[in-house]
Amino acid sequence: MTMKPFKVVTDPAAMELLGDETRRRIIYLLRARESTISQVAEELKLTPQAIYHHVKKLLKAGMIEVEREERVENFIEKYYRASAEVFELSWGAQGKSQTMAAEHRLGETLRSLPKIGIHVEVEDSKVSKISRIQNRLGVLGERKDLEEKISNLSDVDFVGKQELASMARMISMTESQFQEWMGLQKNMRTELKSMLSPNSKR
Repeated sequence: MTMKPFKVVTDPAAMELLGDETRRRIIYLLRARESTISQVAEELKLTPQAIYHHVKKLLKAGMIEVEREERVENFIEKYYRASAEVFELSWGAQGKSQTMAAEHRLGETLRSLPKIGIHVEVEDSKVSKISRIQNRLGVLGERKDLEEKISNLSDVDFVGKQELASMARMISMTESQFQEWMGLQKNMRTELKSMLSPNSKR
């Protein structure tokens, strides 16, 4: 079974799964090599039962797959592998649970800015506003048919697919959509700059 280099994730439930650190670590390991639940559990210093719980959810979401099965005495040992090297999140129109998950991830990202020397004061109202801007940016010029075609290209690497998707979306925008896109980008920068702590503004 060949791992896809790139997979677009649009299912809200699948996106929420990536909000959990353990599941992200499982996917990271299974991108590098196929492994059994016991092997993953040993690597992450967790119980096989805990790993199985996460693996079951990731399987259902299509983010990992059974690579092969091997008989060991009286039972079948399953080896798992990530279904893609890179998962690209495509927000599109969001439901309530998906919006909450997106805001939570965004909040975590913004609160990580001080780790790289950008000191901000993060307020929930600001996170919600920026999340709404991101949501709108995600649907401007959206072409599901083109995204699917791009994700299935086998002779283009991840970076190339990212660039191709960006160009396709820009070309697909109407003039009014492009003007709105530029305005939203400016608004997002304004909101982000407004969160800088007083010391950072000097």
